[in-house]
Parts: sequence; structure tokens; C-alpha cells
Amino acid sequence: MLRVVPKVSLLAGVVPNDGQFPNAHGVRTSFLCTGPMCRYAEDLEPVLRVMAGPGVSKLKLNEKVSLEKIKFHCMDHDGGSVFVSPVDKEILQAQKKVVEHIESDLGVRVQHVSIHKMKYSFQIWSAMMSSKDSNGEEAQRFTDLLGDHGKPVWPLWELMKWLVGMSSHTFPAIALGLTEKLMKLNHSGNAKLVSMGKSLQEEMEALLGQDGVLLYPSHPTIAPKHHSPICMPFNFAYTAIFNVLGLPVTQCPLGLGSEGLPLGIQLVAAAYNDHLTLAVARYLEKAFGGWVLPGKV
Repeated sequence: MLRVVPKVSLLAGVVPNDGQFPNAHGVRTSFLCTGPMCRYAEDLEPVLRVMAGPGVSKLKLNEKVSLEKIKFHCMDHDGGSVFVSPVDKEILQAQKKVVEHIESDLGVRVQHVSIHKMKYSFQIWSAMMSSKDSNGEEAQRFTDLLGDHGKPVWPLWELMKWLVGMSSHTFPAIALGLTEKLMKLNHSGNAKLVSMGKSLQEEMEALLGQDGVLLYPSHPTIAPKHHSPICMPFNFAYTAIFNVLGLPVTQCPLGLGSEGLPLGIQLVAAAYNDHLTLAVARYLEKAFGGWVLPGKV
């Protein structure tokens, strides 16, 4: 059973990636980020300070946050991408309760937004992960990483092997490898998606500014059973999009659903405004109980 616990990302250029394997190359160096994961939201900031070391100066953790002055935005889903599952009704209900509580308790208005480009989150993520950096260096291919310093993996062949239970790779990994191959074949389409990603980044930064927080589902489904993600391997796009956009996110638990599975929400802010998402996470933890033991151990 999965547990939803408070965590923080994205911390590009703040927390060192030393020790990561495989480490990122090219444009992916700005997408690979290490952040703290704690049971309680109040522990995130002190752990982050330790992990960041001198890099913590880029953040604003010493600034006092007035929740009443935060401009809250809410988006219920990505707009209906064909690559991901529809957002579960119970997740939508939990997010609605958060909005109602914020409005009634803080006396502020949560603005509901619909950001059209979010519908293409998976495509944008895939294109930006394969794009060149400012020096023209191409990112390391995912199929090379699957080969683990040996021969590159041929995803179509691996798919055939997987169908008869002979592949050593998972279906999501094979599907990602196939997607990478297809993206390489469509250079013009790939360039358009990278441009769309940069445009989305500018749109998000303009929306959030220095005092905004976006409420967004962490995942379209409640904690899935083992192997069920095989059917929809790209549901991770709900979180992956913020990695390539360079936006900080704090995952906040909202208790358990009707079947005893954890619910949660993402709190998103503009670059280096982690102090806002951390403050809101602490606030919501007090309001909704924070981390809850999912079952008997």
C-alpha cells in the first residue's frame, strides 16, 4: 500500500545531486532534483536546510508567510489528456474540501483556472527530456540507460519479449523507450512541444508570481494496486510536468479515502518560492490531520 507523505521538489541548483546514479547529462541536469520526504510537514524545512547546505541561500525560508496574502489558484485536472487517467472523484472531492476550507477559514477567494497547455503535459515532458541544452548537447537516451552500460535496448524488440514474459524491463520503461524513439523521428513536432513547454513555464510564472500557490492533483488515481499502472503508464505526467517547468512543489497528505487509501494534493509555486508551499502544507496538515497510518503493521 502506498503512503502519501509530505515531500518537496523541485530544487534545481539548490540541493546537490552528488551520488545520483545514473547522473543526469545535458538539459536533464536542470530536471534532476533531490528533495526531502518526511512524515510531517513541519520537518520538511529543517531537513531541506541540511540537504541544501550553502544552496539554501537561493530560497526564502526565513521570510514570514502570511497565508491571507497568498493568491490561491486551483485546477481540478489537466484538461483531459488521452495519455492519462481521468481524475478520481474522491480526489476531486478532497481538493474541493481544501478549497472550501481555505476560503472560509482565511477569508480569501481561490481562483479556479484552466491552463490549456497542461493537457499536453506528457508530450511536453517527453520532448523537453529529449531536447538539447544551450551548448547543443543532446540528452542521454533512455534506451542507453536501460542497457546499463551495455548494448542499447531496442524497445520494440523488448515489447515483443515482454508479451511472452521474457523481457527484464517493465512495460512503462519499454513504453517510454518507444516514445523516445518516436519523438526523435518527429523533429518539427518535438521542437513545437519544447516551445510549448517554455511558453507554459512563462504562463505559470506569470500566474503564480511571488505570492501565488496552485492546488493541483498529485496523481489522477488513488494509490493503485500493484501492476495496475501498467494499463496507464504515463499517469506520472501530473508531477513530471513541474520538473521540466522548474517549479517547486510540496506534496501534502489529506488523510485517507473511503477504502483506507491515502489522498493528497500538490502545492505549486513559482521558482524558488518553496517557503510558500511549505507554509501552506503546514497549514493544511493542521486542518486535515496530515499523515495517517494507512493500516495495521
